[in-house]
Amino acid sequence: MIYLRWVREPSSLTRGALALALAACGALAHTGAAAAEDAFPIDLPTALRLAKAQNYAIALAGERIAEAQARLEHAKVMLLPTLTVGASYQRQDGQLQATGGEAGDVDRTAGFSGLGAGAVGSGTTRIPGLAISADLGAAYFEPLAAKQYARAAKAASRVETNAILRDVAVLYYELVRAKAALAIAEEVRARAQDLATLTRRFSETGQGLASDAERAAVELLLRDSALVEAREALHIQSIHLAELLHLDAQIQLDPADAAAVPVQVVSPDRELNDLVQTALRNHPTTEQRQAMADLAEHRLRQAKYGPFIPSVALTFSAGSFSGESGPSLGDSGGRHEYGAMLYWQLDNLGFGDRARTRQRRSEFRRAELERAKAADRLAAEVTQAHAQVAAREKRIALGKAAVERALRSYDLNWTRIYEIQGLPIEALQASQSLAATRMLYLDSVIEYNQAQFRLFAALGEPAGAAPAPRH
Repeated sequence: MIYLRWVREPSSLTRGALALALAACGALAHTGAAAAEDAFPIDLPTALRLAKAQNYAIALAGERIAEAQARLEHAKVMLLPTLTVGASYQRQDGQLQATGGEAGDVDRTAGFSGLGAGAVGSGTTRIPGLAISADLGAAYFEPLAAKQYARAAKAASRVETNAILRDVAVLYYELVRAKAALAIAEEVRARAQDLATLTRRFSETGQGLASDAERAAVELLLRDSALVEAREALHIQSIHLAELLHLDAQIQLDPADAAAVPVQVVSPDRELNDLVQTALRNHPTTEQRQAMADLAEHRLRQAKYGPFIPSVALTFSAGSFSGESGPSLGDSGGRHEYGAMLYWQLDNLGFGDRARTRQRRSEFRRAELERAKAADRLAAEVTQAHAQVAAREKRIALGKAAVERALRSYDLNWTRIYEIQGLPIEALQASQSLAATRMLYLDSVIEYNQAQFRLFAALGEPAGAAPAPRH
């Protein structure tokens, strides 16, 4: 919309300019209506819901949780045997050395069929059966480690969701900024059109200079270029948001917020130290880093104490065995085999275990450092967002006051023109000042809203859980 305040009835000279300005307004309004018909309306809550349902990064984080849960389930059943059922056949011809050392020709055939859980070796014959070969240290530590890994994966998913929803809120307000900036560009362009027409008329009647008419014409061309740029910016911001929401990039998103209005998500009464402590308690990054540190600690304990915990091997098979000299299997009969073994293992004479312990200790220290680093980063994010909210709130007040004064200056310049006390070109600077102050106010409001959502996300809450913004 174009705001023109006519102080008195325009003269015959200016009526033509007014008609041209109104015609330009009608053309722009028609263009905007056509574009709006093809646009897909969207508000912030809808954008946040779409992100949670369709964003790739959030979906990938969910799959990492599923993977971690599967890893935990596998670790819990390490002591259970592997069940196998089937049959084996063996045929041997030629030399074979007996236990006493004598060698001789053999011609034999053996077969076994049975039920069990595992594969048990009987000489050179593999028989279906039951077998448990377990590192008791790993059976104890692996489920604990997998539990911490699953805990870290869940927290990482919350971190990813938190960041994506924050980015959606920020990009939504960028789309609002682009839409409002386009409206300002259309308004300023119409003012430039009106000014160019008036200066040309004044020049043609000898009441003004030709140089003023050229200067106003240049201003109109600059505003035409700015209008094209504003439309491009709206299109680009729509593409960015559509990508984050996993929508067709060809869809033109139209934000429900027609005007930029300051919103309040985090109470301004909260002290900075309280905000920092809330973030350190609630942000999923804290949980994620603590889980990774606990995982590294479990790995360190496993490396230190694992060599002192024995491994166990148990075997059992039951089935039907048959064997005979020559190619036939012969008669079959029942057969059972049992076996048990308890042993300790020192990798590389213990030097490998010692090196592994040093490695795990370094990994644990690194995890602790990463946890402390993440805490410092969270505190910095909260402090920065808090400072941005405070500064941009002041900029909003300054921008509002600047717009009011620029609008008054613009009106006063047009009053002088219609009272034949000045030339149209004198309104050029006032028009430029009004455009600049309106953009200043728009930028201040958008950046204030973005800082509010950044602060809320830094506190550990996803943007989708934000309370209804207060204007």
